[in-house]
Amino acid sequence: MSPAVEFWVTLLFGMIGVHKFAKGKVGMGLLYLFTCGLFMVGWIYDTVQAGSRWIGVVRYSHELNSKPTSLSALPAPGLYLKDKEVCVYCGSAQYSITKNRVTGYVREGGGASVRIVPGLSIGRSTGVSRAIREDISEFYPGTLYITNQRVVFSGQHGSFDKKLDSITTFSVHPDGVDLQFGGSYYQLLVHDAARCSNVLEAVLNRVPIQ
Repeated sequence: MSPAVEFWVTLLFGMIGVHKFAKGKVGMGLLYLFTCGLFMVGWIYDTVQAGSRWIGVVRYSHELNSKPTSLSALPAPGLYLKDKEVCVYCGSAQYSITKNRVTGYVREGGGASVRIVPGLSIGRSTGVSRAIREDISEFYPGTLYITNQRVVFSGQHGSFDKKLDSITTFSVHPDGVDLQFGGSYYQLLVHDAARCSNVLEAVLNRVPIQ
């Protein structure tokens, strides 16, 4: 369901839980149906949230299509600029990495145990234990710099300093940008993904810097 459709469905039919049924949340849908949208409070909250998501998508699409014809030189606190190097983007970012970790255990004979903290699990059963593995995303904050020569991420984890012309591919999504430099792949979350992508594309295309 697109954000626009979600908003209108929530606004028009949210009091009877149609938007919950559409997402497969049957229990919540029935609750909304019999309580008139959680006494209208839940319906109003869901409508506001759906509207905010729709506005966010519209704003993101507009910003993504607004290609800059020139770039402005910006201060780069914390980054040493080389000769004739100019910073054109500086903003907070989070380096995202996905790791496959053990989140619990099951036994073929029945029962289960779940890890509470590393080294501590609860549960009781007999049989052969089998680990349950899931992909867990971890996020590390830092600062992303884009200059006319490099792309730099500075943080406690995942830091990199890459030459601009070594970029193999890059892609953008509402939450951030994905960068590939040869065999190295980086996922970065930024609050202004469209602007970040446009600046990167512009500097790669040698757009003038003022």
